[in-house]
Amino acid sequence: MVMSDTISSGQFSLAGVSAAAVTAFRQGRLASSDQEFDKAIQYYTEALAFDRTPSHFRARVFEYRGLCFWLIGEFKAAEKDYRESLTTSDSIDQMARARVRLGELADFRGEYETAADLYKQALQEGNATENLLVIGRARRGLGILDRRQGNTERALSQLTQALAIFRQGGETREQGRVLTSLGRTRQARGEYQQALVAHREAYVILESVNDRWRVAQAVNDIGECHQALYDVEKAYEHHQRALQLATNAGAKLLIPEIKRNLGVDLVESGQYEQGLVYLQAALKGTREQGNREHEALTLYHLARAYLHHGDDGLAVQLVLALTHVAELLNADRYRALAAFVHGELLFHQGRKPEALNELNLAMLAAQTAVDRGILWKLHAAMSHVTDNEQIAAVHLNIAAEFIRQTAEPLQDERLRHCFLNAPPVMAVLQAADVNPNLI
Repeated sequence: MVMSDTISSGQFSLAGVSAAAVTAFRQGRLASSDQEFDKAIQYYTEALAFDRTPSHFRARVFEYRGLCFWLIGEFKAAEKDYRESLTTSDSIDQMARARVRLGELADFRGEYETAADLYKQALQEGNATENLLVIGRARRGLGILDRRQGNTERALSQLTQALAIFRQGGETREQGRVLTSLGRTRQARGEYQQALVAHREAYVILESVNDRWRVAQAVNDIGECHQALYDVEKAYEHHQRALQLATNAGAKLLIPEIKRNLGVDLVESGQYEQGLVYLQAALKGTREQGNREHEALTLYHLARAYLHHGDDGLAVQLVLALTHVAELLNADRYRALAAFVHGELLFHQGRKPEALNELNLAMLAAQTAVDRGILWKLHAAMSHVTDNEQIAAVHLNIAAEFIRQTAEPLQDERLRHCFLNAPPVMAVLQAADVNPNLI
């Protein structure tokens, strides 16, 4: 473990470190590699307890212990260790590594500006010292932020560069992480075929390094693509498996996200009450973790579930909560989702002019920040709300075009058939007078 670390991470020498501290450190690396994070934390704590260890060694151990804390959801402890790592070392390499980790933590909390500043500084430092690992991680972080804020073109560019860097350095696990991010970016663009290819490649790579934590993530993401294409049965299978894998791996961070997906699958397949149980558990979990992005997505799906089952009072409360989180995140994607579901709610209440106003706001926020999977639904909703028949027809045609763009690249015939024959999709195609068999 230490040897490959030396190759990929710039200079990291164990010179001047006592044999006992080195032993504790190596046991920590081994436990971490086996995803026994609690045990790894104990070994790293032991390594830090030795007197007179060099500062570069202490800084690296703080970083590794921080990562273990992060992976078990102990965010305050993780942040404390990352900050120790940053201030203990005077090595630009090590400081840049710690900055990237602090960036990941800020990103998870929805503090996007802070994360961007940390990644940019780390990228500058990584370039100065030609540290490929830092450059790749910083680019991946910036790519994820670009995706979250709706700039998916720039996200693809950053992530593709990160992937090339990790391939050049032979960093297998990091390649898997970037492929997951690339898959999610493709997903965010409604490019489900390319998303599935990236997620499957990520799955194979992560399984080859026995990264059980991220294998569960890949299975969840594959399921999410099936869900977006109304292949609910397959989506549910993947999400059930992902939950089992995440539970076995102790991947607490992933569990709310997977439960949200299971909730959506169940609601979509008509098991409303069961679906609500999962969605409410997901909301509770994301709030406990302080992950605002997943909180926003869960609020969106819960609001829609309540709305479509006539629970208007609850839907109103959740739309207000979603609008608040979208503003905290300061990201157009979530503003669009909040305005969309609010518009649907107002239409449902018979308040057409207000609904149209809200859907127009959603449309403005959605232009750059939302995937085709939402855009066609938004245009379909607009076609119902507007009283002008010609404008309604334009919205229907745009919705049908987004559906065609989603379906055409799909290589799996069963998946394509599933999507095109889903009732909401069929309704749009019939209204727009488009034959699904000709797509």
